[in-house]
Amino acid sequence: MPRLLPESCRCVWLLALAWLTVTPVAAEVPEDPFRSPMWDYNLARYLGEGADIRHSDTVVLKAPPFAEDATQVPLTVDLSAFPHAVQEVIAWVDLNPVPHLFTLRPEAADIRTVALNFRIQQASTVRAAVRDDQDAWHIGSVHVEAAGGGCTAPSATASNPDWANSFGQVRGALFSPADGMAGSRLKAQVMHPMDSGMVANIPRFNIESVELRHTASQQRLASMSLSESASENPLFVFDLEHDDAPAGITLLLRDNGGNLTESRLGG
Repeated sequence: MPRLLPESCRCVWLLALAWLTVTPVAAEVPEDPFRSPMWDYNLARYLGEGADIRHSDTVVLKAPPFAEDATQVPLTVDLSAFPHAVQEVIAWVDLNPVPHLFTLRPEAADIRTVALNFRIQQASTVRAAVRDDQDAWHIGSVHVEAAGGGCTAPSATASNPDWANSFGQVRGALFSPADGMAGSRLKAQVMHPMDSGMVANIPRFNIESVELRHTASQQRLASMSLSESASENPLFVFDLEHDDAPAGITLLLRDNGGNLTESRLGG
């Protein structure tokens, strides 16, 4: 006669079987072609454990192969060939003391290009991860050689005794696309020291949030969070696609000191 398990043991066994049945298998993380030591760590940190991740040649990063000025390295994230709806873009520099560069979330407009300058502390791979409408992350990467020291170099802006007179000034314009598509290009430079907090006796002082709003309706087109890896006097370029092209776009910036900068471009 077969020996029956006690009721409590049968319950534990059934619960374990049910857990094994419903527990999803973690998505396999693809190998890094650049073999960065921070690959797995940064993926988990910024995209989350078990995220659906794949490399993509439709997330195009443009940066110089060598950073002649480690405090001002131009980066363009070109999504013009990305075939999905963009839900979020996260960019980081693998080996920077603060790897995170920006997080961008489109709202009432599609983002096809975003560009800005960043600091680089040493030769590093730069990433941009784009989340589509199925919550899959598509990653583009580019490697930048550098002599280094960009994150720990003192701000040239703050060393100017007259820097306070130009603090918060915005120079920029709003352009219509030449091909007649519904959309616009915003290009703006903001005078701000963007202190990284990594220079002795100089605390962190940087722009933390950027918003683009339709000037007339105040509808938010996109929002961005920015970190210390961004360069001083940051230059932003956004290519936007939208059905109803706004006559003007308002740029709103707030830093960690509570300073709010507002500039209306176009219109």
